Amino acid sequence: MTNHIWIYGEIGEGSRGAKSYSFQDFQKEFDPNATDYVVHIFSPGGDVFQGFAMYNALKNTGKKIQVRVDSVCASIATLIASAADPGQLFINETSQWLVHNPSFNNISGDARELRTGADQLDQIKTLLINAYRKRTGLSDKALWDILN
Repeated sequence: MTNHIWIYGEIGEGSRGAKSYSFQDFQKEFDPNATDYVVHIFSPGGDVFQGFAMYNALKNTGKKIQVRVDSVCASIATLIASAADPGQLFINETSQWLVHNPSFNNISGDARELRTGADQLDQIKTLLINAYRKRTGLSDKALWDILN
């Protein structure tokens, strides 16, 4: 039985009244007894850690994963899309794909706290690059440049 998962909205709890899709929503749609998965994405991205959890849950199934980008697939949603098996990522001709450096929306603090935040962003970027490298075969430098 094929399990369809619809990731429509901002990843995470949402903000500014935007439609959101959290890991809890993902868990409700996720069927561990499925033979394969089709993931539909229409998302501007959002919370990187919830995105990591969705990506890992899909990869850890060991089952066939197909991803269909129905409209926009941006930011952390691109990582979720990269969980697709080789040849199983489909992007419609009117869909958009956007990657960028990870960032914090609201950060404040003293110099030490800001440096710690910058270090965390570099760690997140490294994790993203590792996953994108496996998906694309591009070098770390090429991926670093793309995200920049």
